[in-house]
Amino acid sequence: MKNTLLGMSLVAVFALVSCEKDKASSLYTDAEKEAQASEVVDPATAPKLQFEQSAYDFGDIPAGSKVEHYFKFTNTGKSPLIIKDGKGSCGCTVPEFPKTPIAPGATDSIKVSFDAGKFQGKQTKTVTLTTNTAAKEEKLTISANIPTGEQAPTQQAPAMSPLNAQ
Repeated sequence: MKNTLLGMSLVAVFALVSCEKDKASSLYTDAEKEAQASEVVDPATAPKLQFEQSAYDFGDIPAGSKVEHYFKFTNTGKSPLIIKDGKGSCGCTVPEFPKTPIAPGATDSIKVSFDAGKFQGKQTKTVTLTTNTAAKEEKLTISANIPTGEQAPTQQAPAMSPLNAQ
């Protein structure tokens, strides 16, 4: 009985401590984001995010397919570029971005995945990147058409890789 009570007590204490750590880290993240948002960035020395293209159209894709595109970019500014966050306009659009600073003159890419799910017709989705550029936010746009019925394509659209990305 004592062992059971002791075990349950340890589990309860561990759960409470874990919750507090999660709460503290999320508060820190919000405070950090507020501090970064109020930073004044000198446009003359700030990093600049230059995309080869900021919009991509997948064309016709079948319902339920998953496609991805790599948006290539260069930091054309004078200081390291930091992408602090990236969010899709809905859960079907997921960006993957570099987590380390991008040196001036360096090139990298952002992978944007789109899950067509049960969507139909023309779909346009946005990815918003929070950065340390003078603009503070950059936007990427993807679009696709998911035909219905007899117009639907029968093969899944090819996934883009960094080697064949446009």
